[in-house]
Amino acid sequence: MNRTRLRMQSRAPRRQPTAKTLLGEVAEPDPGLRPQIARALARARVGEDLPWLAVMAAVTVAEFLWWAVEWIVGAAPLPFVWTYLAVSIVGLVCALGLRGLLFRRWVAPNWPVVTAAVIMIGLGASLFLPIKYAIPRVVPFWLDQPLAGAERSLFGADPWLLLEWLLGWAAVPIDWLYATWLPTQSLVLFCVVLAPPSREKTHALIAYVLGWFALGIVAALALSSAGPLFDHRIFGGTDFAGLREVLHRRGAMLALAESDAMWASLESGRPTLVAGISAMPSIHVAISAWMALAAGVMARRAAPWAIAYTALIWIGSVQLGWHYFSDGLAGVLGIIAVWLFAGLVRRRT
Repeated sequence: MNRTRLRMQSRAPRRQPTAKTLLGEVAEPDPGLRPQIARALARARVGEDLPWLAVMAAVTVAEFLWWAVEWIVGAAPLPFVWTYLAVSIVGLVCALGLRGLLFRRWVAPNWPVVTAAVIMIGLGASLFLPIKYAIPRVVPFWLDQPLAGAERSLFGADPWLLLEWLLGWAAVPIDWLYATWLPTQSLVLFCVVLAPPSREKTHALIAYVLGWFALGIVAALALSSAGPLFDHRIFGGTDFAGLREVLHRRGAMLALAESDAMWASLESGRPTLVAGISAMPSIHVAISAWMALAAGVMARRAAPWAIAYTALIWIGSVQLGWHYFSDGLAGVLGIIAVWLFAGLVRRRT
């Protein structure tokens, strides 16, 4: 009897292993197929990130060609490629650390995608600096005096003077906050890069890349201007003669030190990591507004904080003399236009 039962069990077809899911029991894949399935899933994840990676690659190539032309004619210096690649890696590490602190469980990053993004971000940033440095050599500063005159007529006084009257007591914290912009935007950028693939992520990253190129290079060249802090050094005027004295009295030493370094770099013809003078449009305000837009679709709880940060950066850009009020307005309107265009690009890709 027992032998007969054993024979029947051996002849019966073996039941395929199953796994319980939210949709019920499903058959587990053959162990031999698991590596192939893993590779297929990895390719699918890369494919979901492909649209913004393609745009980033295209813009990086465009930046390289732009720089190469300016370098050949002697306008742009060599880029600090390895330095900016190292900065890019540090930004990634900080973003990974922040995600580990905020989330106990999170989707592991797709390392081929992240690696490609880190390389292109580092290359793009290294090319941006010499292109920005070359702006006055290609298109001399021409917009400062029309902007200053128009704003003086509109507000009845220079906007920085009005902010000095209202917020002069906060010059030091605003100076320090303004100095946080570069690490803050880098951290936000890499947090978005590390996020799982989604339409919102693709939209945000396409807008980021196009924003830097369209506003920070194309518009900055067409609307070449230096900003109030450099007015007396470049044009020899007295309209902003009291600005540096007020900043010194208020203790805004970071703005003064950085502007001195930027001027020394421009005057000597030897660019350093602190180089490149350009006011219109304000890329500080534009990318801060991008952070608010990205938070609105990817992290809504952070959106009010991002909007407040954008407002403070705009205020600081004017109060510290880096920008005219119009520069920030152009930055906000420009990045909104880029954001809308990026939505069209995402839908087409």
